[in-house]
Amino acid sequence: MRDILPAVMLICCTAIFLHMTPYVKAEVDAGFLYKTHCVPCHGADGKGTDLGKQLAAMAEGVEFPDFTNAEWQAKRTDERMIEQIKNGSPNRMFSFKDKLSEEEMKALVAYVRGFPSR
Repeated sequence: MRDILPAVMLICCTAIFLHMTPYVKAEVDAGFLYKTHCVPCHGADGKGTDLGKQLAAMAEGVEFPDFTNAEWQAKRTDERMIEQIKNGSPNRMFSFKDKLSEEEMKALVAYVRGFPSR
């Protein structure tokens, strides 16, 4: 019994230490995510690229988003934008539900919301 006491104490102390150690969460770099996943279609300026506009034109009645347009921004809730990022659109936009976390999607929405003031 005495032989295992030091091992048990070490395990208990380690568990207590790990439980008490604060979890530090890294901030999401929304600019990096935007450049990585969004720029090819939405452009660095948020106004759209030829590729993005061509994909939108393939679907009737689809307005390609101009992220710099305050009127466009006002028509969309954060929830709707998150759903768009998460689920994409057939033949127009990839789904990112398996690539981005909910936190990253929210950070992207906040980044896109900043375009009218850039």
